[in-house]
Amino acid sequence: MAMVFVLPKLVFGSGCLASLSVELGAARALLISDRGIERAGLVAKVAAAANFSATFLDVPENPTIAGADAALAAFRNDKCNVIVALGGGSVLDTAKLVAAAAGTGCASTGELLGRPDAVRAVAMLIAIPTTVGTGSESSPVAALHRDPQAPAIGTRSLMLVPHVALCDPDLVSTLPPRLIAATAVDALSHCIEGYFANPTHPLIDALALDGIARVVANAAAAMIPDGPEGPEARASLMAAAFAGGAAIHKGLGPAHAIALVCGDQDIHHGTLVAIALPSTTALLARHVPAKGARVRAAMGLAADANLGDFLREFIHSLGLPDTLAAAGYRFDDSDALVRDMVASHFNRTSPYAPSHADYAALLKGMRR
Repeated sequence: MAMVFVLPKLVFGSGCLASLSVELGAARALLISDRGIERAGLVAKVAAAANFSATFLDVPENPTIAGADAALAAFRNDKCNVIVALGGGSVLDTAKLVAAAAGTGCASTGELLGRPDAVRAVAMLIAIPTTVGTGSESSPVAALHRDPQAPAIGTRSLMLVPHVALCDPDLVSTLPPRLIAATAVDALSHCIEGYFANPTHPLIDALALDGIARVVANAAAAMIPDGPEGPEARASLMAAAFAGGAAIHKGLGPAHAIALVCGDQDIHHGTLVAIALPSTTALLARHVPAKGARVRAAMGLAADANLGDFLREFIHSLGLPDTLAAAGYRFDDSDALVRDMVASHFNRTSPYAPSHADYAALLKGMRR
């Protein structure tokens, strides 16, 4: 059966922000971002590149229905017809659901969570990523929290793919090294799990393998703000992030099942994925050895290299924590966590769905 993929118009390259006014034309645009992006000076930079009818800068770090609904109100109050989303995954996911709620005529973005069938139309959306990992600019998925401490609830629809992805590496030149590390590993996880996901797809799989190679080769250099290789490395990571978003069309796997279940506390999603990825990738490679071999090759590893060990060392070299305890995760009911991991929808597209015993062992290895 044919698989349908929808990817955005891609505007890519250093300085391409200058083309934003052309993409907008005479539209009445709402700029959605957050206060951290504003403090970094990027909101002013984007505002200088195009005219906006309104701005909404109060997207919370963990995106919520309340935050998205406030942005939706701003869109309607100012009679906007286009949304420009400037930020990381929280901002882009918020904007995608605002665009869908506006186009569909929902009273609240919460009406769309877990209900892809409810997405019937979307307002035009231009996504401008300011990290190198979320992939939300090219993925069909968006998620919000009912409250900041509750797990995110996602919606998957081809209609949620932004119309335009404007990827300017200059916008991540001042991104703190720890966020470059966390978001780059998030992109790596999308590429790895998207590549492993069933069914295979030659074009998307090729993008995913290229993204894997780019993250492994460029993450360290991208973290050095004034390094001579920094600009090219960050551009390569942005390409990997876009590839990871495309790979999400196929599906993800157990690293994301773990990260989403453990996403009920104030820990960056990329950090959670980084903790889970070495063990889950090794598990998948044991069950699908042919794909494991291609992932090793993309990373430049020997045919007999241990993927889990390599990823653990690679992630550690980027300064990310390697256990949930080190990340500050507070355990309550481990059995409940494992049950939720087993029930996760991410297992549906994984070539091997870990059992209850598998997830219990994975969690035990990650918690200390």
